[in-house]
Amino acid sequence: MDQSDRYTVTIYAAAPGTPLINPERPDAPRETSLTGHMYLEVSHGEEARSMGWQPGLRTPDGYLGKVSPDDVASYADPYYARTIEITQEQYEKLQAFGRAPTRFGFDPKYDAFSNGCTDFTWGALNHAGLHMQVGPIPIERHEGALKPLNNIPAIESIKAPFPESDLNKVERNPMPERNWKQFLLSDNDRAMMDQVNRSVASLDAAHGRAADETSERMCGSLFCLAKENGLSRVDHVLLSQANEQGHAGTNVFVVQGDPSDPAHLRASMPTAVAAQTPVSESMEQAQQISHSQQQVAVQEQSQVQQQQAAVQRMG
Repeated sequence: MDQSDRYTVTIYAAAPGTPLINPERPDAPRETSLTGHMYLEVSHGEEARSMGWQPGLRTPDGYLGKVSPDDVASYADPYYARTIEITQEQYEKLQAFGRAPTRFGFDPKYDAFSNGCTDFTWGALNHAGLHMQVGPIPIERHEGALKPLNNIPAIESIKAPFPESDLNKVERNPMPERNWKQFLLSDNDRAMMDQVNRSVASLDAAHGRAADETSERMCGSLFCLAKENGLSRVDHVLLSQANEQGHAGTNVFVVQGDPSDPAHLRASMPTAVAAQTPVSESMEQAQQISHSQQQVAVQEQSQVQQQQAAVQRMG
């Protein structure tokens, strides 16, 4: 078949920190994406159309959403992209959803937490019959995860209409550099990092120190320590008492709960290591921890959905 008669959709997941390009001023200084983005592009031969969901007009109670036509041009080197050859009917359904999503029941309001870019992208894919799958079972109303990159396993589960197509491909780019605000996207992570920041600031004040780069390195190290050891919050950061050699502060602890409560949780590491580990190294470690936790969560979600699907079949 002539390639001009074939149709594709490319599903993108851009990470926080992805450089943003102004299509009208490509040489202008670049900002970076705070939250990341999920969007898609449909193609027919040489014709291509980008579609994503962005905040539009402000209203008294928030924002209306709008379909952005520039996301493919605006997000430089997105972390993940999967291209799938699709049927003409699926192509036309994606186009129709992108032109008027509200006609198909999509909420016209923009809400980053409940009606954002991931909801729009999955709404379009579901409308075209390109569903996340749990084993052989399609999840027809899958709404996706809040964080764009957390949608990658679900994107990869979509059954390709033409499995042997030479147009099917996956492309990945290196993870962009990110600051802590861009890295800590989930409410749980933000809350924990705020707790660590406050506790380290209190520790600095108690020892007559002003916050500095060492404090930042401590915060990054202790945040990773807490996540790695399964703490859900950090109530205290404490230094160890004097050891047999009379040296206090050899180790630093993150504590969940009242330290005097036998049921409290804690984890420790050498204070010198916490103070010297570069923030970039802590970020990389935290990303690995989050990825592992994400995989476990996806597996647990899949098991629940399989059980629900089995119940539906029996009913």
